[in-house]
Amino acid sequence: MTRGRWGFACSVLASLALAACGGGSSGEPVDLDPTSLCNSAGAQPKVLNGASCGSYRTTPVVVMYIVEQGGEVNLCSGTRISNNEVLTAAHCVSDNPVRVVAAAFKSDILATGLEATDWVVHPNYAGAGRFTNDAAIVRFPGGLPNPTMGILTSEATKKGQLVNFAGWGLPELESLAVGAGRVSSVGTHFLQIKYDGSASDICSGDSGGPFYRMVNNRPGLVGITSNAESLDCGANKTSSFTNVQTPSILQFIQANAPTAIYF
Repeated sequence: MTRGRWGFACSVLASLALAACGGGSSGEPVDLDPTSLCNSAGAQPKVLNGASCGSYRTTPVVVMYIVEQGGEVNLCSGTRISNNEVLTAAHCVSDNPVRVVAAAFKSDILATGLEATDWVVHPNYAGAGRFTNDAAIVRFPGGLPNPTMGILTSEATKKGQLVNFAGWGLPELESLAVGAGRVSSVGTHFLQIKYDGSASDICSGDSGGPFYRMVNNRPGLVGITSNAESLDCGANKTSSFTNVQTPSILQFIQANAPTAIYF
C-alpha cells in the first residue's frame, strides 16, 4: 500500500473489474493522519487511530462499473454533485458504453447496483489522454444514498495549496481511498500534483474521482482525476486533473446538473 493512501475492501459487485487512469501527489509535508483523510471525504475511521475508512453511505465519492460494447467492464470513480447527477471523467464513458452501474450502499457490507439512465460527455473533450474538458455527467434515478459535494468557485486554486483526492481504484481495487498532497502546477484547464514518495498516490480506477480542497472544514470540488505520466501506482510521476473552475467546465456542469451547489 502506498504511503498515505488508505483503503478498504468492498465485497459488492466483486465479479466486475478494472480500468481507468490515476495520478500522483505532494511536495511539502502534508497531513496524512488517517482520521483526517477519512473525514475529508465524509467517511469515518472504522477503528480508533486506524487507517481504514467506513460509512460508505456518508461519502459523496461513488464507485461506477462501466460495461463496454464488447462486454469488458471498467471501473471509474465519481462525485455526487446533485440529487441525481454524478460528475466523472469524460474518458470513463466516451466510448459509448452499453451500461453504467453505481454501487448503492445499504450498509458497509451490502450494496445493490443502480443503473444510470443516461450520461453526457463534455462536447469539447478531445479524447483519451487529454485533461482538457475531461468531464462527464452520469444521471441516476433516485436511490443513491450518498451526500453531495459542493463545487468551490469562491477561491481560485493556487500552486502549493493543500488538496485531497479520493477514488475506488488500486492498489486495492474496489476500495475507497483518500489521499493528500499539494498542487504543483495550475493551468487554465488543468491542476497537477507530483508524487515523489512523500505523500499520497492516485492509481488506476481512481479516474473521475474528486480533487478537492477543504475550506472551513467543508470539501470543495476543484478538479476531476484525469491522467498521469505513468499507470504504475507509486511511480515518481506528475498527474493531471481537469480544472473544474475553468469556465467551460462550470458551464457544462450548470447545463447538465442545474441543482449542483457552488460556494
